[in-house]
Amino acid sequence: AMTNRQPKPFRLSSEATPYSPKYTTTQQQAAEAAAFSSLVTHLRGRLDVPNIELMILGGFCRNCLAKWYLAGAWRSGLHITYDQACERVYGMPYAEWKAAHQPKATVEQLARLEATKPFHASHPKQDPPASPAASLPHTPSLSSAEALAAGMQPMGGMGGGGGMQPGAPMGGMGGMGGM
Repeated sequence: AMTNRQPKPFRLSSEATPYSPKYTTTQQQAAEAAAFSSLVTHLRGRLDVPNIELMILGGFCRNCLAKWYLAGAWRSGLHITYDQACERVYGMPYAEWKAAHQPKATVEQLARLEATKPFHASHPKQDPPASPAASLPHTPSLSSAEALAAGMQPMGGMGGGGGMQPGAPMGGMGGMGGM
């Protein structure tokens, strides 16, 4: 049963807890990169689960992952677009995925989405890197381990085209347009 209370903010930390050993930053980043990669792979295999259901039940969707990926890439100095981040998560351009795998939301789904809004993930505005020249090389086949070895945050590489320009607002879902 869902309650109307706000969820408590959670932040991953490199600090050890009573339940986990202390990791080095590199070990933690490698583990987080592997978890991200596994989640993306899992979601690519679950084409039967539309984004709206992920938002209703989990408070995030594939677009949220793309926005978090974009923010992490920018923090790492990697100059990519939102469309490129979406392609990393979806495995293809978002418009192509949406046309092939995203059914029209029902009235019931839209009502449930509205009712769960207090539990939806947030996407703080993030500024893009200073210039594309400052970013690391664009390598579509870069694995998480290779990215770490190259000194990158565990974000991997991407392909894809232009679209939403870096610096455009990343907040909220903006109604149903982003799902």
